[in-house]
Amino acid sequence: MKPTRLRPLILALLLGTPVLSQQVPESEYRDFTGANGKVIQAVLIDKTDTDAVLLLRNGQRANVPFDKLGAGDQEYIKAWRKEQAVFLQKCRALTIRQCLELRGYESFPFRFESNSIFVDGKINGKPARLLIDTGAGTSLLHIPYAESAGLEVGPLDEKIYGVGGEAPAGWTPVPTIQLGEAIFKDRQILATDLLKDKPEGTKSREDAILGAEFMNKLDAVISYPDRRIFLRPDRSDQDEAGLSDGSGSTDFRIFKTKDGKTLRGKVVSKTPTVATFQLVGGKTLQMPISNFAGDDETYLKDWSEEGAFFLEHCQGLTIQEILTLRKYQSFQFERRGNHIFVDGTLNGHDVTYMIDTGADGTLLQIEAAKEFGCQVGPMDQEVWGIGGKRPAAVAIIPNLTMGEAKLTNRKVLASDMTRGEETHKETGYVGLFGADFMRELDAVITYTENRIFLIQR
Repeated sequence: MKPTRLRPLILALLLGTPVLSQQVPESEYRDFTGANGKVIQAVLIDKTDTDAVLLLRNGQRANVPFDKLGAGDQEYIKAWRKEQAVFLQKCRALTIRQCLELRGYESFPFRFESNSIFVDGKINGKPARLLIDTGAGTSLLHIPYAESAGLEVGPLDEKIYGVGGEAPAGWTPVPTIQLGEAIFKDRQILATDLLKDKPEGTKSREDAILGAEFMNKLDAVISYPDRRIFLRPDRSDQDEAGLSDGSGSTDFRIFKTKDGKTLRGKVVSKTPTVATFQLVGGKTLQMPISNFAGDDETYLKDWSEEGAFFLEHCQGLTIQEILTLRKYQSFQFERRGNHIFVDGTLNGHDVTYMIDTGADGTLLQIEAAKEFGCQVGPMDQEVWGIGGKRPAAVAIIPNLTMGEAKLTNRKVLASDMTRGEETHKETGYVGLFGADFMRELDAVITYTENRIFLIQR
């Protein structure tokens, strides 16, 4: 995306120069109500600890004490940040990807298979198809793949449990797991047969399941609208790219060259052919733009000082602030171990769902589906998961909500997810909020802020 030119109004406001009132778009004015009930139409352009700085329709500025304004205006001013105002004016077009990569995240495109999301990585140096599964409390290896990667699978004296039942598993030493520049060393991961009870000849979609413990560790952000997953490589065990400077700074972007090298820095200037970077640690480096690979070469060609000015003023915003400005609603999720849970409703009843990117479709606990007014059919379907398959029924959900997102008359599957051992009252959730609904609602999941974001188009 080529940066657009700076709107004179916003540049003037930020730099403190005079502004003519006719330059202000009508949509930017807000009605502020004084303590005496008088309405003032103005634009909030700054604030101090005690005053709001308003641009009036006549072009003059007024410093108005907070206590001279109504309660609603005070709340608005309290929440207002200059970065938000700049974002709404000129940074709105920035993608989630651009905002995160500027903060030191590395991103990967993911592909959909059904509704599940997959990325490519390496395990013990061997290419691996990785299923990103927030519903998996731990990562898992498929035994045939583990053996082909030269790993020694331990005795199958452990058990793992899933929707389909249980399966034997064995602890397996893994020298390296690599996802882009993020490298983990010397991990113990359970290996199992991910095709348990599947017909002979069935091929596994995944070589391994990347579970929530890695998502937590790498401050992952999963963005359905961008179709990308974002990770912080400096949170991993190995610092191949020189990403970790010990300061926790996230002001620098990761760049990759055509010969496979990586640097982390921010562009401070450029000519048509050469970019100058400030690197982590303060050093500067000049490199030909043509040396960079793919998206990074495009980014450098499109970079401008005006674009950098806006990025400087917007990158301090949190993911929550950026997406809220784009009309997303967000929910703080609860962590239980490595699983994440969000509150919602099921046919008007307050319930809790587990967020599960590894579930192609939303799945309800059958006794909860019946209790909360879903139309449940005969058990003539089946659902597959870790441990094999279980019988399931089609359930019609008249009304499911999560915040303001409302889904009506949806057909999902319902099954005995706990194999008769627990009810939804004991597990604390009524089912899996699956990838079908998250894809429909353009979900963004951020482990950094412990939030899930949804928008209904």
